[in-house]
Amino acid sequence: MGISYFYIDAGGAKCQVQPDCVSQGHDGNWYDDQGHQCHVGGPDGYVDGTPGNDLIDTNYTGDPQHDMIDHGDAVLPGAAPNDDYVRAGDGNDSVYANLGNDIVYGGNGNDQLYGGDGADSLHGDAGNDRLYGGNGNDNLHGGDGNDVLYGGPGDDSLYGDAGNDTLIGEEGHNYLSGGDGNDVFNGGAGADTFSGGTGQDNIDYSHSSEAVDVNLTTGVLSGGDAGNDSITSGIDGVIGSNYDDHLVGFDQQGTSPADTFTNELYGGGGNDTIEGMGGDDRLYGGDGNDLIYAGAGNDTVDGGCGDDTIHGDSGNNLLYGGAGNDSIEGGTGNDSIYGGDGSDYISHVHAGDYVDGGETSGLDNGPEDKDTLDLTGTAPYHIVYDPTNHENGTVNFLDDHGNVTGSLDFHSIECIIPCFTPGTLIATPKGERAVEELRAGDRVITRDNGIQEIRWVGQKAMDWKAFAANPHLKPILIQKGSLGDGLPERDMMVSPNHRLLVANDRTALYFDEHEVLVAAKHLVNHKGVHEVSSIGTAYVHFMFDAHEVVLSNGAWTESFQPGDYTLKGMGNAQRNEIYDLFPELKTLEGLEAYGAARKTLKRHEAMLLVK
Repeated sequence: MGISYFYIDAGGAKCQVQPDCVSQGHDGNWYDDQGHQCHVGGPDGYVDGTPGNDLIDTNYTGDPQHDMIDHGDAVLPGAAPNDDYVRAGDGNDSVYANLGNDIVYGGNGNDQLYGGDGADSLHGDAGNDRLYGGNGNDNLHGGDGNDVLYGGPGDDSLYGDAGNDTLIGEEGHNYLSGGDGNDVFNGGAGADTFSGGTGQDNIDYSHSSEAVDVNLTTGVLSGGDAGNDSITSGIDGVIGSNYDDHLVGFDQQGTSPADTFTNELYGGGGNDTIEGMGGDDRLYGGDGNDLIYAGAGNDTVDGGCGDDTIHGDSGNNLLYGGAGNDSIEGGTGNDSIYGGDGSDYISHVHAGDYVDGGETSGLDNGPEDKDTLDLTGTAPYHIVYDPTNHENGTVNFLDDHGNVTGSLDFHSIECIIPCFTPGTLIATPKGERAVEELRAGDRVITRDNGIQEIRWVGQKAMDWKAFAANPHLKPILIQKGSLGDGLPERDMMVSPNHRLLVANDRTALYFDEHEVLVAAKHLVNHKGVHEVSSIGTAYVHFMFDAHEVVLSNGAWTESFQPGDYTLKGMGNAQRNEIYDLFPELKTLEGLEAYGAARKTLKRHEAMLLVK
């Protein structure tokens, strides 16, 4: 009769009946040997949902052939009793396959599929689905839509397919493939393999318990959760951990025409080093004091919170310092630079750039918000200030004939540095000369002893690494007129221990001296005197037969005075040069004989002058 089995459905109880126990009655219906009516057919091995929103679990009874989850009714070839094959159909379905090695298709709709124990195969199909593999080595396919895939314990394979998907491997050694769309991968702590596909695809290490080092140029990944991972192709970005990460992009344009950026690198927490390399990148430092190199291309860089150092390099970049006291280099190209909150230092700018120092929220130009624009090394220029707000204006760059060749607009800049320590003008019998041009044998005008000949000139270069390791050596800006009587005549930058001559009523009142020497760092609380965060400069020193006071940018400052502290801070070569010229300085008596030109105030004494 072509019937393989029957089933009885009486009072909700279902049981299978063998064909030789069933006979057909005169009414055309089938009955077993106990007189119960039987129905032709039975479970076909598929648990089918309805066109609506189904909850398919071990209690689901909506399958037309009465198949159920984990009911021991599997009849498909090779299937164990609890291996279910679920076809949820249309609607927003929730499927809990539970035990066994299950195959689940979500169908159309936004479905949630749970594989449970066993090696499961889950298919989200169309819609924005969430797939949970559970225990076992699972295969998850998101299908169309923006899906979220969780592998769970075991060595899982996750395929996002079409759409913007999130693939989370969790435990085990997983394979994660994004397919089309902008995907995010989180492999977990195991040895994971990533294949991005088309679109903007990023690896997320934000949950790593240690710092990661990811180089997309070389494909080498190490540290933390990245330690044993590998990339086959198509990864465009990295999200770092909360530790000190090193993230490097690759030197190509986007991996597909749909890519907005070549690389997207997010530092997360910690003091990160981020290198964009080539292409148009999106680089974000996050929390911490980050070092960011934009590289070639038109990049968007945001330092985030913390005291960040940003190098724009080449290209037309958008550079945001964010919160904190940041140092930002524009580089070549037409850049737009925004300092954000804090006291920011902006340099390496030129015609075509735009600079906005930013204002710290809730502050009115207090000491927490002093933004500095450094024009060192630029072409000749003329500054036109906004008559209603001198923190705004335009820098017009000039050729040798005084013609304007280009301009730079600035906003919310409290300090503009026309020349850094190299560039300070020293008075000589032949006029003012830049300090870096002076040589031993040149003659300089001194306050006490007329014209004196320089015996020694030295220079100490300081880059951002040196300042990071020795923040107490950051330069001090002495703004024009801040020492009184219009002095200095121009903004001046000096080392923190460089001493300036101060002469006013307070010096006579407190110290019984008309003139005293005060270290620049002890004047920082004085109006117009600020410590500056610098990417790099050089400190130039020159020395006479005796300690002298010379004119620097129109203000009286000291020449170099050798002391036990200053000599120990020098390199061996410079120190030996001085010893060759002044061998007596090798002894304590010789150092004491080379006395200061004026009384030198200590910090607590200097505070009396800056109240």
